[in-house]
Amino acid sequence: MLFCRLSFLALLILGVSACGGTDEVQQESLVTTTFAELFPENQSTTTLPSLDIPGWEPREFPELEEKKAECLSQVAIEPVEAQEEGPQTVTVKSGDTLGVIAKRFETTVDDFMRANSMSDANKLKVGQTLIVPRKRSEEREFPDGPTVLMQDLACNINTGLAAYGPDLQPLGGSGKIEVYVSWPRIEGPRESPKVNGRVRGLVQAEIKSFLEEIIKNIEKSGYACRAFIDRCMWLQENYEVMLATDDYFSVRNNRRILFPNLVSDQSEIKTETFDLSTGEVIGIEDLFNPNSDWLTALSEIAITKLKNEQWTDERMFTGAGPQISNFSRFNLTKGGLLLSFAPFTVGGAGTNDMTITIPYSQLDAYLDITGPVAMLSRNSS
Repeated sequence: MLFCRLSFLALLILGVSACGGTDEVQQESLVTTTFAELFPENQSTTTLPSLDIPGWEPREFPELEEKKAECLSQVAIEPVEAQEEGPQTVTVKSGDTLGVIAKRFETTVDDFMRANSMSDANKLKVGQTLIVPRKRSEEREFPDGPTVLMQDLACNINTGLAAYGPDLQPLGGSGKIEVYVSWPRIEGPRESPKVNGRVRGLVQAEIKSFLEEIIKNIEKSGYACRAFIDRCMWLQENYEVMLATDDYFSVRNNRRILFPNLVSDQSEIKTETFDLSTGEVIGIEDLFNPNSDWLTALSEIAITKLKNEQWTDERMFTGAGPQISNFSRFNLTKGGLLLSFAPFTVGGAGTNDMTITIPYSQLDAYLDITGPVAMLSRNSS
């Protein structure tokens, strides 16, 4: 299943069709019509042509390719634990400010102040020695599972190009490309190195795809924003651990993105679940008895729940219909099967990050009794 890999372009096309395409809902009781007629209030994310900066001529920017490679290199193969020889320090030089020093070490003024017990960021002296704060790494422990380290990546790429607003007037500064990603790494057990490698590969692929698309757009059209801000090209990904036991590891990625030709930022949920005894990905079909009509049952339960959700509409009959691909975005949790859906597949605006939870008890008759959720099903209320 390795993360639902809809291309961003395909997703955007889907978003556009959701606004004005033809609804081909496979329900005899429904009258076929257009989404624009059925859902005039739907304001789902769409794309617009690139803004043409006056006098801009397409060109290549090899320095942006270098910065892309540098950003990707920060998604380390494995963290290297240096020998403890005391904290790293820096000596204040003439002209230094705490903001300048913090930027040099890719951290924040607040972190420097905490590490050095400072109350005033402006009271620096030349020759003063400051402790460089460690990059933060959140550690979470699960009672019946492994320790999970959350690793953070922040790339702030200065393009060196003047940023333009939607009126094609300069915004008064150079444009930035921003990437913020937080992802998990398991400390043990069994095949966790393989799982860590897979998750890391997904992170790298997402960042690479985003930066390549952005750089291609900048080379063609320059740095122009759809809003009156210079922060209009960014990717944010935040992985949540939904289940972590000695047997299974299930995560979901809350992804937000903004491209220069999007009218607003776009959100999406992607998911992954691993068997820690093998390090392999679990597919939705691995949860159920193959001799049962589990797909039809799962679809019916999902549609019933979706009917009670805000923003869903007749698209749910297709988007949550009995096709395995509709349920590839799932998580195992202690309380039940968490289903997520691709943007706009079960409704209009507001369904970009749609999720529902189905208690395992509702699926008991269809689950594989030796499969991944057998114990979870027995222990859920």
